[in-house]
Amino acid sequence: MRHKRFGDNRGVALPLALMAFVVLGALSAALLAVGSSEVQIASNHLRGTQAFFLAEAGLEHTFNRVNVLWNTSRASLPTNAAYPPQPVPGIEANTPLGGAGNYTVQYQAAGLWTWRVVSTGVSAIGGSQQIRRAVMSTFYQSRNAIVANGDLTIGGSSFVSATNGQCGNVHSNGDLTLGGNTTILGYAAEADNGDPNDADPVQVNGGSVNVTGGIRDHAPTEPLPHIDPAGFLADLKTNPMGMGAPPLDHLIQMKANGEVLDGSDALITTLADNGSYCGWTYTSGTPLAQWTFNDNTVLPDCNGTYYLEGNATVVGSPGSDATPWKTTLIATGDIDIQGKPTIQADANYTVSDTLFYSGRDIEINGTPSNGYNGVIAAHEQFYLHGNGTFTGFIVGENAPNTVGSLVNANNNIVSGNIGLTYKCDANPPLQGPLRFLSWGL
Repeated sequence: MRHKRFGDNRGVALPLALMAFVVLGALSAALLAVGSSEVQIASNHLRGTQAFFLAEAGLEHTFNRVNVLWNTSRASLPTNAAYPPQPVPGIEANTPLGGAGNYTVQYQAAGLWTWRVVSTGVSAIGGSQQIRRAVMSTFYQSRNAIVANGDLTIGGSSFVSATNGQCGNVHSNGDLTLGGNTTILGYAAEADNGDPNDADPVQVNGGSVNVTGGIRDHAPTEPLPHIDPAGFLADLKTNPMGMGAPPLDHLIQMKANGEVLDGSDALITTLADNGSYCGWTYTSGTPLAQWTFNDNTVLPDCNGTYYLEGNATVVGSPGSDATPWKTTLIATGDIDIQGKPTIQADANYTVSDTLFYSGRDIEINGTPSNGYNGVIAAHEQFYLHGNGTFTGFIVGENAPNTVGSLVNANNNIVSGNIGLTYKCDANPPLQGPLRFLSWGL
């Protein structure tokens, strides 16, 4: 009979216990090391986050200050991009914020009504620093071929086109009505005056309406530029190069009292009632004077940008394909184009990408031989009909209708056989609300 032999395990427990203590000790040391580094990481993260938000606060503070300066002291804003960054008026260096740290901001011009801002935030805990950059601007760039701040009606055989399906859109911040044989190579949108409870969709009334980009109900409200002829003139005179304006001797001011001045306010002549200058006949009136162009020729010295205090009416057919009328028309009242002018842009005479700019309404009727090229901007409403072709975009600010103005309603209208092409390439010196173009560069 054989007996099973058992190994002798005496003396094994102690080495195993020691090994376990070593492993536990190593794990404890590792955990302590990780915990210590996590504290440091968390501390660094806290300081960096504080500095980050301080820099962001500096950008927001600058946005508010620039907005105030734009509306109250525009001349204090930098306009020359060649100048180095400078402090923002009203914001001190190392501006503290709630004990978390401070920020310092500087800005410089980066183009027409555009500023580049650099904000540096410094945390109070350890002095961690973060830099944030932004570009902000009041320059207005439209993504719509036709945009109105109120109701908009498009009918007849209107045709709106664009390049690569971009910017051939129509937008109404009020109610939009489409009819006739309208074709829009983009989208058609309405914002219902910002009322989310407005149940009325875009109205399509009979005919054969074709909107390739679809119809958008309850779209976001689009910001529009403020159309202010007097302010526009002031900017043209004080910053002609930045505004894309002609030389001051080609900026002609037709005053309500009959005086005719150049852009430097030098008196050219004073017209009596029914007197004329460069084809414009002056009629004194209350509350607005009347300026009427009723001629088929334009003298070479009469090309230029005209600022007319009162209503401006063109009933002749000035210009030709060989010798076009090189002009931009700015009126404090209505602009009424009844004739068939042949108008062409020219940097020596006209405002960049700007055709008609009015303090009240704009009405265009007729059949120009080579169409119109440039932006059409009305402080109140616009009414386009006839057989015109246009390149650029049309904007109606939709200020309350003035009784007796050309469009006697709070409605913007496009009808007849109107063709409009907008390629996103117009850069008129229009001013919109201040906004961020980029953030965190």
